[in-house]
Amino acid sequence: MYQFETSPRSGAPAEPASAAPARPLDLWWLHLLRRRRFAILAFGVLGALIGLAYGFLATERWIATTQLLVDPRDVRVVQNDLNQQGVMSEAAVAIVESQVRVLASNSVLRRVIEQENLAADPEYNGTPIRVFDQLRQAARAWWQAPGASDPDLEALRELRGRVDARRTERTYVMDVNVTSQEPAKAVRIANAVASAYLDEQAAARSEVARRVSASLSGRLNELRQRVEAAEQAVEKYKVQNNIVTANGRLVNESQLTEISTQLVAARARGAEARARYDQIRAAQRSGAGGGAFAEAVGSTTVGTLRAQLAEVTRQEAELGANLGPRSPQLQAAQAQIRNLRRVIGEEIGRLAASAQADLERAQANEQALAGSLEALKREAVTTNQASVRLRELERDLEANRTIYEAFLVRARETGEQERLDATNVRVISEATLPRDRTWPRRSIIVPTGLLLGLAFGIVWVLGRGLTKGLKAAP
Repeated sequence: MYQFETSPRSGAPAEPASAAPARPLDLWWLHLLRRRRFAILAFGVLGALIGLAYGFLATERWIATTQLLVDPRDVRVVQNDLNQQGVMSEAAVAIVESQVRVLASNSVLRRVIEQENLAADPEYNGTPIRVFDQLRQAARAWWQAPGASDPDLEALRELRGRVDARRTERTYVMDVNVTSQEPAKAVRIANAVASAYLDEQAAARSEVARRVSASLSGRLNELRQRVEAAEQAVEKYKVQNNIVTANGRLVNESQLTEISTQLVAARARGAEARARYDQIRAAQRSGAGGGAFAEAVGSTTVGTLRAQLAEVTRQEAELGANLGPRSPQLQAAQAQIRNLRRVIGEEIGRLAASAQADLERAQANEQALAGSLEALKREAVTTNQASVRLRELERDLEANRTIYEAFLVRARETGEQERLDATNVRVISEATLPRDRTWPRRSIIVPTGLLLGLAFGIVWVLGRGLTKGLKAAP
């Protein structure tokens, strides 16, 4: 171990070195620091002065913060939205983290540079303002390759380093911290970043909707042509196969149903005409012509004549009982009876002729309807065979029309989404003027400079003392 000796007092006898007491190494530095305390204090004051000078000369830094809330559930403005509506919590966090990256992306920052004209701002375009800025630029120029600097690129590089975007823990809130040399400028740029982010999101979604709408519009033209071609194929096939439809049904099917109904009615009328004719013919053959017959055939004339005949017959019987057979009154009654019977016979004959004519017309109508029905049946068989291909063409037409209408609705919806902002992001806290600057903090820098100066002074004093001790050692 090294030992440091004290000088003997003048006049005192010298003692051998081996007899002098040695001072331990762990005590010498305390005496050294005490003797050099003014030098140490001088270093401390110098450090404090340097810190104070740095506090006045260093570039000030102010931080302004804007907060945005990102709701992963976007606003639903149309039935078929292009953007996902509901997400799980982990996916929602990932979405918010992605939006944090977008918030500090070049596309957003370029909007801020253009909006705030930061390319012409000396703070952002690389023009040094203070001494430390000039020193920093000189150091950067020394290390970087020479070349003309782009103000926009310089502003983008500088702004990227001064914008700090992050997500608040356990929330969907994004904090945008912007650092600037002026508090008002920091506030203005922080709010501009939030506004540029919202504009960028709206523009991005509008661009997606525009591209989808353009793609759908091009597809719509093709689908429209396919629908028109399918319609023409259906109509051409109908003309070629003589297929006519009305109200969605084939005309020959409607005619077949109608003719069948008419034939059933014609057969019923023919049966009635046959029964009436047979009844009249039976009455003619049997000579019947009573009231039952008149009521059956619906002839009031025969009924009236039969009533007159009955009355005259009664009178003739009374006259025959009271008068002789040659009585003029009896002969007149008998002549009247013969006349009434003749008239009744003629009336029945007329009714029989009329009934026969009705029967013939009914039979002719029935035969005509039956012939028409058979012709329609044969035509229906041919039409049904052709309808197989027709239904296939109509199904193809309906499928093409359905796809076209779906694309048309989708194109209109995406066209509306171009003009709508469905982003559910809003600014919940605009930046305000900060109360204190972030850097330099003179209340911290000056004491720190003092402490560093004292520490440097202690190290310097101890180093010099140790160096001298080593040189003085034998």
